[in-house]
Amino acid sequence: YESDGLPEEYLGNLLVTSWGDHRIDRFRLQPKGTSFTSLAEPLITGGENFRPVGLATAPDGSLFCTDWVLRDYKLHGHGRIWRIAPKETRKTPAIDLVSIPQRPSSELNGLMKSPRREVRRIAARSLARRPNKGEFDFLLLPQQAQGRMGLEAVWTLETVQIAEAVWLIKLVDDDDPVVGWSASTPGTTSRIGDFFGRGDKEVLARLIKEAFADLTNNGGKRLGDFAPAVLAKFASDRLDQSDRAELLRLSMSIDDPFVFGTAVTTAARHFKQDDFAKYLIPDATPDVKASAPRVRQAMLLAARKQAPREDRLLRVALADHDPDVRRLAVQWAAEEKLTDLKPRVAAMFDSKGMTTELFLATIAALEMLDGKKPEDFDKTPAEQYVVPLLKDEQRSPAVRAQALRLVSPTDKSLDAPLFASLLKSDHEALRLETVRTLQGAKPELSAPLLSDILRNEKLDVTIRTEAMVGLAAVAKSEPVGGPTRKLLRTFLTNTSLVPLRVEALRAARSLIKDDLELRDGVLEIAKTMRLLNDGALASELADQVALAFAEAKLEPPQELQLFTPAKPKDRAEWLAQLNRDRDGDPATGRRVFFHLNGAGCFKCHLVDGRGGRVGPDLSRAVGTMNRDRLIQSILEPSREIAPQFVSWTFELKDGKVVTGMVVHENEGKTIVGNAEGKLIEIKTIDIETRTPQKISVMPEKLAERMTLQELRDVLAFLDSRR
Repeated sequence: YESDGLPEEYLGNLLVTSWGDHRIDRFRLQPKGTSFTSLAEPLITGGENFRPVGLATAPDGSLFCTDWVLRDYKLHGHGRIWRIAPKETRKTPAIDLVSIPQRPSSELNGLMKSPRREVRRIAARSLARRPNKGEFDFLLLPQQAQGRMGLEAVWTLETVQIAEAVWLIKLVDDDDPVVGWSASTPGTTSRIGDFFGRGDKEVLARLIKEAFADLTNNGGKRLGDFAPAVLAKFASDRLDQSDRAELLRLSMSIDDPFVFGTAVTTAARHFKQDDFAKYLIPDATPDVKASAPRVRQAMLLAARKQAPREDRLLRVALADHDPDVRRLAVQWAAEEKLTDLKPRVAAMFDSKGMTTELFLATIAALEMLDGKKPEDFDKTPAEQYVVPLLKDEQRSPAVRAQALRLVSPTDKSLDAPLFASLLKSDHEALRLETVRTLQGAKPELSAPLLSDILRNEKLDVTIRTEAMVGLAAVAKSEPVGGPTRKLLRTFLTNTSLVPLRVEALRAARSLIKDDLELRDGVLEIAKTMRLLNDGALASELADQVALAFAEAKLEPPQELQLFTPAKPKDRAEWLAQLNRDRDGDPATGRRVFFHLNGAGCFKCHLVDGRGGRVGPDLSRAVGTMNRDRLIQSILEPSREIAPQFVSWTFELKDGKVVTGMVVHENEGKTIVGNAEGKLIEIKTIDIETRTPQKISVMPEKLAERMTLQELRDVLAFLDSRR
């Protein structure tokens, strides 16, 4: 094979002369009307900066690609073609895939051990279609079916629809973990006997139930993680309608995307529109109980797959009480350009249980139904769409509250009169979202409004504590003796409203180094803690005071010694402390998450549209990890870093160095987010080198910026997002 290189000034396009099961003779980068020299290139490793695109496999199993044409990629220039292959492959003759089915069985058995998946797959299917079935059954014997070879044999059985008996015996007998199930249990013999004695459908249905029960109760230890998906896919053509309905119910009992996808495909293939209606239309069929939201989601996707232009069931789904079902319905209407449904989509804004995802999907759907391209919508700032909704007094308070979450607190369209009018609303959620937006507004705008709320004793303590969070930023911007600092001082000694006292202490703890008046208020708390009857409150106040003095690098009051145990020293101690004693409070955890004093989670992470855009959106991300892993990500952020969140050091042509995570890279711009949550825009052409870092952009020792109870509360808040 030749690698045809071009001079640096040429970019060109990747052209492939043939594809699929046929030999690929050569790859070429060739702009029209140009000529170039053919170069024989050795295999060269591109290193960490190697960014392959245009991937394709050759008949010998090697991988061909071209590098990403970037000016800062200096290893060899631009637009070269690379061949990546194991050393032994370079000495192995290419296999013509088209010739495999005609080869003798002895050769096919040998090809089943090939490292190339397509060679194994064609060999297995060729053997399965031979008149002598024993040749294929030989592959299923335990001593033969090893690793990928066994897996390929099992999948081939389903594809060519060989007798279920052989497949099921393989399923319950195999103990190879790569094949995906280990069922060598005492019940194996009896199950095989049942199969031959009572017929395949009954046993198949029973095995499906066992597989789902195993995955639900044992984590798939006996039958393997993806056995239910394989079983469900294999069974879809062999069960009657009632059994398929039961299969659907079982599929929705576990949170597995492969099983969910199998259920959707099965329903689309075998159900009719009236069958979907049983699950989507309330009380459509008396003997069908109310289906779970995941079942309705699957039925809606299956109905669309079967009849994308039929809107009878879509109209029902647009009125579903579950926001995720409605989001799928809105997406269906927009992508299929069902313009007659635009009024129903627009009415979605006033539906109950609105979520940020549904809100954004509704805006996007209306734009698409008006003919706007999705890529143009993605490039438009959210404020352009949501500010008109926010200012429209005819809109419901719920819609305006959702819009507030998506507008930057410093947006010029948000002025004092608008905030004042929103705070007068009778709608509690709208008032609360207004206060939360003011937390990030400029101090000169937020200070008078938040101060009035905090002083208003007629208001609920919840909204007053949220106002205190915003005043922490205002106080930090003021000089010593400022009005907001004096207001905080009055609440430090307010023993009647404990939540406000704790919030005042949290707001003051970054200020006591230079503000003696606030320090005196904190010292007064330390001196009176022994008089408290609530041990848990005394412990939390002591931790808050200790953290305040530690941040100020001052000697802590002696009174704290009785109330502040040493912080955990290692991961095991942290896990033990965070999983015992007091439960966390999600509401307090939210205030800590968005608080200026503390870990500063909000600077990098989004939750329900609020926060920074450097790290992952935690509205959904926490659902992918258990509690221990969530704790680990806070205590040891650099221990495990997903590829898309790797931090980089960029050296620019002018000598400047920028370190952070790539948030966005397109159209000649690279947006980098740093540890403070700030976004830095760089012209991609100005990047001289980029070097990946082993340390996460998420700061170390975050736990030391919070009290133990604050960390419990933050974990409770994130857990509540699942």
